[in-house]
Amino acid sequence: MIQKQTWLSVSDNTNVTWLQTFHLYKGFNRHQTRLGFFIKGSARVVEPPRIEYKGFKFKFNKKGDICRGLFVRSCYPITKLDGSVVSFKANNTILIKKKQNTKSKYVLGPTTTVLKRTKFKTLFNTVL
Repeated sequence: MIQKQTWLSVSDNTNVTWLQTFHLYKGFNRHQTRLGFFIKGSARVVEPPRIEYKGFKFKFNKKGDICRGLFVRSCYPITKLDGSVVSFKANNTILIKKKQNTKSKYVLGPTTTVLKRTKFKTLFNTVL
């Protein structure tokens, strides 16, 4: 569970490393959100762009850019039906485009079965 103004680390290979949330989708009066929900945030810590590829320009995010993300991992423990508990060390997100496609080519680390969208669940190599 996260609230507004929470800092999330980004777990994909985009150049954004930390994102600060300012909007939680599903209602303006929403105060908390859970795993699998969309968030909107501002890029706070950004790596400098690498070499520009010849022939085309790849759009990099700058500090302060507004990014849309999917909340993937949380420190808040999740209890499964069999009694086991899953929690992660940090809150993580992956950046997505407008039409619910990921911005990156691959995603780092595991995820839980709480993610309802199989489109995103297939990107991860481990599902707990």
